[in-house]
Amino acid sequence: MGDGAKAQRVYGDAVGYLCRNVDGLRELIGPALWDTPFAVVRDGDSSADEWRHAVRALHDAAEAAGIPGGLGLRATMGVGDWPGGPTPRSTGWVCPMGRCSRVDLREDREDGAAETPACALTGRRMRLVD
Repeated sequence: MGDGAKAQRVYGDAVGYLCRNVDGLRELIGPALWDTPFAVVRDGDSSADEWRHAVRALHDAAEAAGIPGGLGLRATMGVGDWPGGPTPRSTGWVCPMGRCSRVDLREDREDGAAETPACALTGRRMRLVD
């Protein structure tokens, strides 16, 4: 996959999936295949080849652990070309570092307040967008 906008979006989607499922994936993949690439994905520059190779390594490890499609880096070709993302809503939270395409939609509690989720990769509070 190249360095174009579509490739960056696919890698961002993969890291979004990783972020939403970090605990389960860490347990399933195991520390031998998890620790080093996860550190690069968490701390590295998302425009660097090393970062993309680390995402690919976690994708391959997830597939080897039995997750069909791994983190979703392989294109689903055919009608519609690429799988679509979630239906956007007007308010939600996005990755505080802009490294992935994770979006958590805002859900207010009964008292009208909403809790700000934390990024599973960095621990930082996610950024609210309207």
